[in-house]
Amino acid sequence: EIARHGAEVLDWPVRQIMVADVITVSGKDDIAILLTIMTDRRIRHLPVVEDGRLVGIVSIGDAVKHRIEEAEFEARTMRDYIVAG
Repeated sequence: EIARHGAEVLDWPVRQIMVADVITVSGKDDIAILLTIMTDRRIRHLPVVEDGRLVGIVSIGDAVKHRIEEAEFEARTMRDYIVAG
């Protein structure tokens, strides 16, 4: 919106820019689920809610980084298993 409307956006009410039905996740949700939600909805950040309270915000960068680390760990474990044969 800033690219189209400039600094006037700073005077707009939040409801004019953000969605009313906020999608949230819990700390127990799987990273794959978060990535699917973010990709399908084109969302870059998701609030993490536990017991009705905001406990954090996860970014798509956080989720992708975590998934890459998981994949690297799995690959390393498989290599070690094969080498130990």
